[in-house]
Amino acid sequence: MYTSVRKLISFIVLGSLVVISATSCTFLKMDVKPKEGYEEKFITGNEKSDNKIVLLPIQGLIMDPGERDNPYVFSPRKIQELLHIISRDKTIKAVILEINSPGGGVTASDIIYRYLKEFKKAHPTIPVLCLMKDTATSGAYYIAMASDYIIAHPTSITGSIGVISIFFSGEDLIKWAKIDVVVLKSGKSKDSGSFFRRMAPEEKEIFQKVIDEMYKGFVDIVAEGRQSHLTRQQILALADGRIFTGKEAYENKLVDALGYLEDAVNKA
Repeated sequence: MYTSVRKLISFIVLGSLVVISATSCTFLKMDVKPKEGYEEKFITGNEKSDNKIVLLPIQGLIMDPGERDNPYVFSPRKIQELLHIISRDKTIKAVILEINSPGGGVTASDIIYRYLKEFKKAHPTIPVLCLMKDTATSGAYYIAMASDYIIAHPTSITGSIGVISIFFSGEDLIKWAKIDVVVLKSGKSKDSGSFFRRMAPEEKEIFQKVIDEMYKGFVDIVAEGRQSHLTRQQILALADGRIFTGKEAYENKLVDALGYLEDAVNKA
């Protein structure tokens, strides 16, 4: 069985490639090397099998840009390169996204989602499944919506459908420290969200509008991905930022099944 230990960094904001034979449990690992390109390592099973399932780990913070060899970051560039490799292998039968991520940047999550949708459009005969590991929240759940079938471990943590932005104000601290801050700006809103002063009500409205727009986009993606299972109103009732265990996500139809790697392989 393919196993790996993953260390995730918690972050407040929205690899490698393993190939499994669908019939003889062949395991191949393809690591992304920053200077050497790609290295494919045979693990076990029938090395010459022509019936493969790709296990594509999405782990760590979803950010762009990200260092290609950074184990704590998964970037759009990384999945773009991996999908390019998969596209050239005519023996691939299916792709399993093995997600273990707390999410990350809104834009990076959306780009990865789009890359996966484009891959599916170009390869309609290759199903894309999702297997949630410890964590698949926020932007990671966003990415999961690109898959055809979602399996969560009973103890997975998923959901957290929403967008958050946090601002700190050090205005009182600066006054207490008697620090003189001079801000030169081209317009009244140029320093909106600045640490050096409190946010004005009209500025809060501007930022809230941005958050609301991004949230609507997130709900749109979930509505498209779960359209066979949930209405938009049902999704909105669940999309308040809360997290769900895998079992709760299954009961609320946010995922298709509970299971493990072997279940994903059998489904593929």
